[in-house]
Amino acid sequence: MLELLKKQANQTFTLNGAVTNLSSLNDCLDLFYIAGASRNCTEEAVENAVIRAYVENSELALRTIFFARDVRGGMGERRFFRLAVKALAKHDPEQVCRLVPLIAEYGRYDDMLALLRTECCGSVVAEVAEQLAADEAAMSSGRPVSLLAKWLPSANASAEMTRRNGRYLARKLGLTEAVYRKKLTALRKHIGIIEDKLRTRDYTFDYEKQTAGSMLKYRNAFITNDRERYMMYLEEVKNGSKKLHTDVLYPYEIVRRCFDSRLRTNKCDRKALDVTWRKLPIYGDGCENALAVVDGSGSMTWNGFGKVRPLDVAISLGIYFAEHNKGAFGGHFITFSRRPRLVEVKGKDIYDKVRYVSQYNECANTNIEATFRLLLKTAVENGLKQQDMPQKLYIISDMEFDVCAEGGNSKSMFDAMKALYAKNGYKLPEIVFWNVNALTRNVPVTVNETGCALVSGFTPKLFDIVTGSDLEPMKIMLKAVMNERYDPVGEAVC
Repeated sequence: MLELLKKQANQTFTLNGAVTNLSSLNDCLDLFYIAGASRNCTEEAVENAVIRAYVENSELALRTIFFARDVRGGMGERRFFRLAVKALAKHDPEQVCRLVPLIAEYGRYDDMLALLRTECCGSVVAEVAEQLAADEAAMSSGRPVSLLAKWLPSANASAEMTRRNGRYLARKLGLTEAVYRKKLTALRKHIGIIEDKLRTRDYTFDYEKQTAGSMLKYRNAFITNDRERYMMYLEEVKNGSKKLHTDVLYPYEIVRRCFDSRLRTNKCDRKALDVTWRKLPIYGDGCENALAVVDGSGSMTWNGFGKVRPLDVAISLGIYFAEHNKGAFGGHFITFSRRPRLVEVKGKDIYDKVRYVSQYNECANTNIEATFRLLLKTAVENGLKQQDMPQKLYIISDMEFDVCAEGGNSKSMFDAMKALYAKNGYKLPEIVFWNVNALTRNVPVTVNETGCALVSGFTPKLFDIVTGSDLEPMKIMLKAVMNERYDPVGEAVC
């Protein structure tokens, strides 16, 4: 009876009334499943998930937290990471102190500021002081320095919180505000921060050495003040003679800018976005017999605490996967809301493609069942074999599905669709539940389910993790967080 009680207690409903689970029944897996989709989660929700996972398995939880923050190999989630380490600083400050030296390796130096007014403050100040001294020594001998000075808060910043943190940190370092400012100013000049160049209208910098984020953020300044040189650089990037660093860029950062109607006539800006899009790194094997299924329902337009609409993320990943998929369903994805539609990605540049596929968004309800029925009906009516069906579906959604007509309130969508496909002589495709907005505690499957995976995040790097067959939720999570890249985190756990 105990197992039945656990199952019953774990049952819940989506915002649209479908049967689902409160938990995967593994707290670390739950954390992995919301980490990349938590931008609209409350601080309390993140803290609760972190503490549950940490108590269950501290090493797995910490590896997951650092994978979530990892800007190069992981999800690149800044807010989640800062809330997570802040929560753990209250729960186990000694452990967090041991991890402080690793923070900048996976994220940025200013991530440490989340710990300023906690029991870990001393470790943060010591780390900053050590790196500051090393950078000043390197600068004096003309060697490169870290980006510490770029990310440390200025004591005279216009933003109140930044200014307060800058003054607080200066005091903790034993410096006057004037000395602190001079140190940062000198180091920032040595680094050659692009913001300083733009402030003085100095366009002698090398575009090829700038970060993708800066190139995207300041492209209009380049077009206005340095058009000829900037457009020449873009052309050189396009033909491969120069590089554009896009490895830490999210596809949605490009896609969401395509909803600006002014782009229609701004050829320079359109070219900048399209060149950037085309230079995004390629993830996944590209030859899967798979389809992305993009949620275009109304809830996907809600951006809550953040600036990013989940819909923009889903569209960006849908287009990205369709373009790089060379399998039988390449160039296409399915969008669903009230009814599913197969969309072929069309357009001469990324602006055209985004505007085209967006015409298929109904922004209504979340009828995922209709997508499964469309695939099954097509197979049954045309006598297709199992190998003709998609082997895998990437469901990119907030997972707030409608009530499943096939299973009603007795079965989850996943269980109901497995039964329906089996009844018609087919095996349900493998499913990657890709969470882009953790609105509620809602997990489509539990830890021991096979033929599926639970992931979250805005980055296409996850395609590398879920490539291949024999999907299982825990196996996929371990593939991500047990990567040797996170061994330093594991080694710091006591």
